[in-house]
Amino acid sequence: MLFVFGKRAKQMRLNKVAELIHHSSSHQNLESAGVSVHFQEIIDLDDGTYRAVEGSDFVITRVAFRDNSSKYYINDRGSNFTEVTKKLKAKGVDLDNNRFLILQGEVEQISRMKPKAQGPHDEGFLEYLEDIIGTNQYVEKIEEAYK
Repeated sequence: MLFVFGKRAKQMRLNKVAELIHHSSSHQNLESAGVSVHFQEIIDLDDGTYRAVEGSDFVITRVAFRDNSSKYYINDRGSNFTEVTKKLKAKGVDLDNNRFLILQGEVEQISRMKPKAQGPHDEGFLEYLEDIIGTNQYVEKIEEAYK
């Protein structure tokens, strides 16, 4: 998923995106590797199930090539990183914070967080959770109400 969301090779612990392309004795000449992520808006129902929003589905694909270039697609139509980012942000996928992904090493980092931020530019476990669940937008309003 990191690849589809535009992360660079180094951010995925690689030297080059071409390293994602499978190479074995039975598949020596593969020229590309691709990943597609399928999205669909849903509505949570009271019984614990969900209903898909008709017409809301879309697919984002990124393909890596041997020359270390890559290409993006939205619903099989050629695209670029900027357009993909814009589409995902419009659908509420926060690519800046990646709170929907917990990467290797982050679990320990999260477990060592202070319960609450010590200063205005710090982030504690409470602020981390507020950011994930979206209640951080109410923090200022709550603080104002207590004044």
